[in-house]
Amino acid sequence: MVVEQEMAEIYPPAPEDLSEYLPETDCGKCGFDSCLAFAEAVLSARQSARSCPEIDEELAQLVDRMVGLKKEPIPYNIMMEQAPCELIEINAPDKNSPLLVTCNFRETVSIMTSILEKTGSRVFLLPTHTHGYSVDNAVPERMFKALEVWKAIQDNTVSEKLARDRLVIPGLAESEKNAIRQLTRWEILVGPVSGFLVPLFLWENGLWN
Repeated sequence: MVVEQEMAEIYPPAPEDLSEYLPETDCGKCGFDSCLAFAEAVLSARQSARSCPEIDEELAQLVDRMVGLKKEPIPYNIMMEQAPCELIEINAPDKNSPLLVTCNFRETVSIMTSILEKTGSRVFLLPTHTHGYSVDNAVPERMFKALEVWKAIQDNTVSEKLARDRLVIPGLAESEKNAIRQLTRWEILVGPVSGFLVPLFLWENGLWN
């Protein structure tokens, strides 16, 4: 695959993405006409999520932590550098913690680890072999494979660490959901496209512990 850009996309959340995790009542109590306008102000760091009187306090804290994370593009000159396909335990997860699957592009693994650590997410993160492709490149290039997900699960004896055979795949890999489910026989959840929203996704779906 020929890459012409100098920087790789990291999919920072858009106001429309964040507003899905807000009450979406457009009550105006925050001083904005809509939750979408409020989300835009939060993402630009002009407003704290805790300014919304309708939002759960813990969720608001997660949003504010997410906004404070660095969202710098990735230089293409480090593309294809691979991370080991070894299970990463973040913030002392237990058997009830969720398993997140990602690619084995080194920078993706680094970014996701940072997001999860700094938001206090207790999770297992499992890089799977994509030849160093990022998820957005691995899927169209057919490098994000159900077989590799299954192999990573087996090689890391993941089932022994979890109370339930369930995993979360990146939103960009939604097209692979059925293939992964059929091969692994696990429950598959599709996370958000933006990795920065993963902690909010976990909270909303009862996967926060």
